[in-house]
Amino acid sequence: MIIYGKNVILCALNSKFKISKVLIYENLRDKDKFIQLCKSKNVPYELVSKFRLEQLVKDDNHQGLCAYFEDEIQIKVQDNINNFINSNNNIILIIDRIQDPYNLGSIIRTAQILNINNIISTYTQSVKITPSVIKASAGAIFYINFSYSDNLKRIIETLKENQVKIYSLERNGEYIENVSIGNEKIALIVGSEHYGIRSSLIQLSEKILTLRTYNNQINSYNVSNAVSIALYILTIKKDLTLKGA
Repeated sequence: MIIYGKNVILCALNSKFKISKVLIYENLRDKDKFIQLCKSKNVPYELVSKFRLEQLVKDDNHQGLCAYFEDEIQIKVQDNINNFINSNNNIILIIDRIQDPYNLGSIIRTAQILNINNIISTYTQSVKITPSVIKASAGAIFYINFSYSDNLKRIIETLKENQVKIYSLERNGEYIENVSIGNEKIALIVGSEHYGIRSSLIQLSEKILTLRTYNNQINSYNVSNAVSIALYILTIKKDLTLKGA
């Protein structure tokens, strides 16, 4: 896989993952920074022409950098669950059939910024981890525990067995700002751009959480925006709860 973009390459080089080689545009203004980083990480690099980059990267937004990435990003589902249960992480995100790479990348970026480090997504009918997803995440994917599974029902049941509260982000529920958050860990289920969350998963939830809208012309959020808002509110609520506020 070829990954690209300044933030992506910086994050990849500073992560636990293996980069085979970095290609740097020969006239890149800050190329010396990337050269020094490659040297410090013992990663091979090559100065190349703009034409060479454009041959390798079909996205115009390569920012003068790309790299060969051959590592496996996703981890085993059980390892992801165990990490969440046994860590100080308070929220795990369950994604049901997100299909747009930019939506998935944006969600991953927001999650990582909010210190939400565990994400599990369906495999079937979902976008896979592609260079576009990695670019949209601004490299945040390299710091997230990410897994695929087509048995979300069993995953949710396992989380409930470990006293994790299950919430679904959907319409016609309780407004998220009114929900009381306790000391328990939280799993938030979010659904696809077109179909939302499957009813079989909603039925496993303790509550449906809903975001307010304030006009009738456009009555729903883009899914990545909705997830970002919900995760931000839940993170603040959880933080205040833990601080005893």
